[in-house]
Amino acid sequence: MLVVIMALGATSLFGVSNVLMHVKARAAPAEHSLRPTLLVHLARQPLWLAGIGTQMAGFGLQATALGLGSLTVVQALGPVGLLLALPLAARVSHKRFRGADWVGAVATVGGLAAFLAIAAPSKGVPVPTASAWSVLLAATVAGSGALIAMGRRLSGAARAVALGTACGAVLALTAAFTKTAANRFSHGFLTGVASWEPYALAVSGLLGILLMQSSFQAGDLEWSLPAMAVANPVVSVIAGTVAFHEHLSAPAGTVAILPVSLAVVLAGVVVLARSPALVAIYEEPAGELRAGLEGVPR
Repeated sequence: MLVVIMALGATSLFGVSNVLMHVKARAAPAEHSLRPTLLVHLARQPLWLAGIGTQMAGFGLQATALGLGSLTVVQALGPVGLLLALPLAARVSHKRFRGADWVGAVATVGGLAAFLAIAAPSKGVPVPTASAWSVLLAATVAGSGALIAMGRRLSGAARAVALGTACGAVLALTAAFTKTAANRFSHGFLTGVASWEPYALAVSGLLGILLMQSSFQAGDLEWSLPAMAVANPVVSVIAGTVAFHEHLSAPAGTVAILPVSLAVVLAGVVVLARSPALVAIYEEPAGELRAGLEGVPR
């Protein structure tokens, strides 16, 4: 239960940070896309820095949860962050929730609950074998690389989806590094710094942030956010099963329900991402959004 509470806290902070960062990333110059200069540009924006601060707080909770529990369970709860992002978006944009927003919320929560209850993933091993890491790294690099290359040739919604999906995959890999690094440091500081996973975590984390901002910059949040919110847990479930041996304990007769539950989650996330509250985040001028965050009446 403690793992679930911390994971929900982490994903809630991630959801809020996505709203804060998107406001500034969407307005960043197009020539900075997929380049480190994008992060340099955004680092000068106080609102974006507030989003990064919130992201780091979420990462702390996520690292603790991953150190104690299953990668599959912690990462599968990721889409719930969208539910917590909506109230902030509504506050900023002064929009009310629609009936469809509540339907999306129920679908997201219900689909996740069904998946976790039926799958009942085991905790698995704390550190994957070298061969398991090789497979996971090769698959993630190849898949993300192909999506990034595709995204470079696209524009608008298609570019946002491609980069958002690549970002979700990289964030899933980052979570895997985080889980292993947390285990290394639990055996002592020197053991932690002597292992390679913390340094791989730093590299993948920075790449994930760059891809996230580039996907936000490429198109509307209704395209980039669902791609990230779905790719991250899906890749994490695969990584948990293949690399960490977190076996799914679903009875034979209920296995077919697992993809259905994930499809329900996807549908719920798409509905939530199309909420007028979130849509207004990228349609309204940055000054008006900033006024909403600061509580200044318009």
